Amino acid sequence: MYVFRYILMTLGGITFFILGLKFMSGNMEKLTGKNMQKVLGTFTKNKYAGVLTGAISTALIQSSIATNVILVGFVSSGILSFYSASAVIMGANIGTTITAQLVSLSGSSAFDITALGSLIAFIGLILSFFKNEKLNLTGGVFAGFGMLFFGLNVISDSVAYFKNFEAFRSFFLVKNHFILLINGIVVTAIIQSSSAVTSVMIILASNGLLSFESSMFLILGSNIGTCVCVLFAASGKSIEARRSAFFNIFFNIVGAVILFFPLSIFSSQVSSAFATFSGGIERQIANFHTLFNVVVTIILLPALKPVTNLCSLIINDKKPSKRVGYRLKVSKT
Repeated sequence: MYVFRYILMTLGGITFFILGLKFMSGNMEKLTGKNMQKVLGTFTKNKYAGVLTGAISTALIQSSIATNVILVGFVSSGILSFYSASAVIMGANIGTTITAQLVSLSGSSAFDITALGSLIAFIGLILSFFKNEKLNLTGGVFAGFGMLFFGLNVISDSVAYFKNFEAFRSFFLVKNHFILLINGIVVTAIIQSSSAVTSVMIILASNGLLSFESSMFLILGSNIGTCVCVLFAASGKSIEARRSAFFNIFFNIVGAVILFFPLSIFSSQVSSAFATFSGGIERQIANFHTLFNVVVTIILLPALKPVTNLCSLIINDKKPSKRVGYRLKVSKT
C-alpha cells in the first residue's frame, strides 16, 4: 500500500512540475510575444547574434519547444529565413538548460530554491488579482515557477522512499549506454520537456537511484526526444519551416553521435572530471546538460551554412517522378 502511495505521489509531483513549466512558459510567451518578432528580426543578422538571441529568449520563457514552434511559425510566414532560424535553434538548446541549473541548486543547504519558489508563487498569486494584463501574466509566470519547485519537492520526498529497494535501483542503474540513449529519447518524446526529464534525473541521482555515467547518455537521448513536438508543429507548413524543424532534430542527432562513442570509451574519466569541477552529482548532471549543448553548438556553428544546405537537400519540394505503367495485351488465338 505504501509503495502505491509513493508511486502516486511521484507521478503527482512530475505532473505539478510539468504543469508549472508549461504555465510559466505559456504566460512568459504571451508577455514577450509582441516583442519576440522585433527581437528576432533585429538580433539575428548574423549567426553568432542568432545563437545568443535563442539562448536568452529560451532562458526567459524556459521552453525550447515553445521557442522552436514560434520560429517555425516565423519561418513559415517569411519573417525569418531558414538560415537565421537555425542559429536561433542552436541557442535555444543552450537556453533550455537553465531549468536544470536552478534545480541542481535545490540540493544546496545555502540556497533553498523550494522556499524561494514558494515565495515567488505567493507573489504571483497576488499579481494575478490585478486587472492589468502585464501584471496578470507576470503573476502567471511567478505562479508557474512556484508550482515547478513545489512539484520537485514532492518528487524528491517520494523518490527517497524507493532508494533502498533493489528492484528500483536495478531499473534505473542500467549499464547499456545505447539502451540509456533510447530510454532518453522515448521518455522525453512522451513528456515533451528535456528540462523536466533532466530535473527528474537530478532528483533520482541525489537519492542514489541514478549514476552520473547513466545520466550522460539519458541526456543525449532527451535532447533528441524533445524535437518530436516541433516536427509535428512543422508538418503541413512551408518548406522552409519543415527544414527548420528538421535542422532541430538533425542538430541533436549529430551531437549525440559525435559524443556517444567518446563518452562510452572514456565514461569513467569524464565522470571523474565532472566530479572534480562540479562538486555534487546534482551539479554534475546540470553542468553536463549545459556543456553538451554548448559543445555541439561550437562544433556545428562554423559549418552552419553547409549544414543548412544539406538540410535543404534532404527536405525539398521535388516530387518523385511518376512511373508510367504499360499493360501487356495478349491476343487470344
